[in-house]
Amino acid sequence: MTDASRLPGLIALDWGTSAQRAWLLDRVGRIIDVRRPEQGLLATTEGIDVRDGHARELAYEAAFWSACGDWVTAHPDVPVIACGMVGSAQGWADAGYRTVPADLRFGADALVRVRHRRGVVHLVPGLRVPSAADVPGDVIRGEEAQIIGALEALDEPTGVVTLVLPGTHSKWVRVDNGKVLSFVTAMSGELFGLLTADGILARTAVEPRRDDEAFARGLAAGRSRGLTAELFGARPLVLDGLLDPASVHDYVSGVLIAHEVAHQLPTTDPGRVLLCGTEDLCRRYERALAAHGVVPTVLTEDVAARGLWRIACATGLHHPEAQEQQWQ
Repeated sequence: MTDASRLPGLIALDWGTSAQRAWLLDRVGRIIDVRRPEQGLLATTEGIDVRDGHARELAYEAAFWSACGDWVTAHPDVPVIACGMVGSAQGWADAGYRTVPADLRFGADALVRVRHRRGVVHLVPGLRVPSAADVPGDVIRGEEAQIIGALEALDEPTGVVTLVLPGTHSKWVRVDNGKVLSFVTAMSGELFGLLTADGILARTAVEPRRDDEAFARGLAAGRSRGLTAELFGARPLVLDGLLDPASVHDYVSGVLIAHEVAHQLPTTDPGRVLLCGTEDLCRRYERALAAHGVVPTVLTEDVAARGLWRIACATGLHHPEAQEQQWQ
C-alpha cells in the first residue's frame, strides 16, 4: 500500500433524524477525519415548510456545506455519498426504498443524485417492509450502511444474525446469510427525548447526572407492570425520596430500554447478536440484553462509514485510484 492511499477518496455522511455524522475516508476506506454536527433532519428543516421542495434543497445544501464544505472545496474530485433521512420525503431528495427480503449488494444504478453548488451528493435508498391489512410495515434509512459495515467487521458471518441498532428510532434487524429478512423500529429514543423535555417527568427531574443504580432500577421496573405505569413511577419515587431528581433520566431510560428489549429480542433462534451504536447507548442495551442471558458483540457507530465505503465501491463512486488499491 503506497502513501498515495492516504489521500482522500470519499466523503460519506450518515444523516439521521436527530444527528449527522460525516467522514472523510482515504482511497482504501480508512477514516481520515470525522465530524458529528448537531444537524439532523429536525434541525436542518426547522423553521421551513418541508412540503416546499425548494426550501428543503436550500436548507440541506446549507447544512451539508456547514458540515463538510471545506472538504469538498479542498478535494473537489472526491465523490460524496449519504444515507439516512437526507434521502427521505422530508430530505434533500427522496431516494426511495428497496423492499425486504433484500440482498445487501447494491448495483450501479441504485443511488439517487442530488446537486449542490460544487457537485453531486449520491443518496442511498432505504429498506421497507410493506404494510399488510392487519400489520403495519416498517422503514429503515441509514441503518443499511451500519448493517453492511457491521457484517464486514465480523468477516461476513453465515447464518442468522440479529442486529440491534439503538438510536432515536432503534432498529432490530434480522439477517440471514447476507440478506435482510425483516426488521422492527422502536421509538424508545424519541420517547425518552419527549418525556424528559416536556410533561410531568420533565418537571420532576433536574439536570441529569449518570446514575447506574437508577438505570438498573428502571431496567427491572420495565419488565413488570407495563410501560406507562412504570414511567409514571419515576414521579412518586422522587416524591417519596427514593429516587434523586437528577437520576430521573437514567430511570426512564432503563424502563424504556427494558420494555423494548423484552418485546423485540427474538425468543427463538436470535443467532449471533450484534449491538452497534454510540458508546453510552451500547452500554445501556448491553446491560438490558444481559438480563435475558444474551452477550452481544459490540461495534462502534463508525461501522457505518465502512458500509458507505462498500456501497460506494459497489456502485463505482470510489476515487479512480481506489479500484487498484482498495484491498492491497
